[in-house]
Amino acid sequence: MLRVLAGIKAEPVSNVLPKELSIVVNDLSSDMPTHMFAVFSSRQPATSRRHVTLFPAHNLVFATHCANLPILPAPQPALPGCAGQEIKVPVVPLCIPAPEVFPQLSTFLYTKRIDHLLGSLLPCPTPPQLYLDDPTTVVPLLEKFAQKLAQTYTAQALLMHIGRVHGMWRNAVALGIPDERLWCALDVAWEVLLTSLAMSIGKPHLMTETA
Repeated sequence: MLRVLAGIKAEPVSNVLPKELSIVVNDLSSDMPTHMFAVFSSRQPATSRRHVTLFPAHNLVFATHCANLPILPAPQPALPGCAGQEIKVPVVPLCIPAPEVFPQLSTFLYTKRIDHLLGSLLPCPTPPQLYLDDPTTVVPLLEKFAQKLAQTYTAQALLMHIGRVHGMWRNAVALGIPDERLWCALDVAWEVLLTSLAMSIGKPHLMTETA
């Protein structure tokens, strides 16, 4: 399904969001996308012009995982005969807190790969033990990994990644995603980054005091 989405080309959108959109499908190896999410930020002032990003999607994936998803209009049957043909899909406005990390969240819902998700949230690969085991039982490993990040990256870089984790957490809450693996990954990333930031600014005792 992700390969199909990667091969989608959509027609440009004018100032008015259409109810449906024509897309060109270049990969027929799996099910065709059923909808086009028009994602925009809930933080934008109502009086400002909205910045909207389009993401093709399969209704089954999102309806299965997102309890707070807007009602999706019924898609048209989409069976292009060959690659390069057009199909029409309904456009669904999707207002979320952090559109900038929606692609990573969407990919996780398709793949359920914690390692890939953490790879998009942290600046370097995460030791598998931190997400395959209970993080509370591997505190020394977590602290060692956090120290590595603190020695390698600036506090500003760590804050940027903390913002990504917080944004994905807010998106997951807004969409009502109960997936335990997602929350495990977010817990690990949050704990590692906060510990690393405390070490980076020379105040590791802050994490001890809040533990």
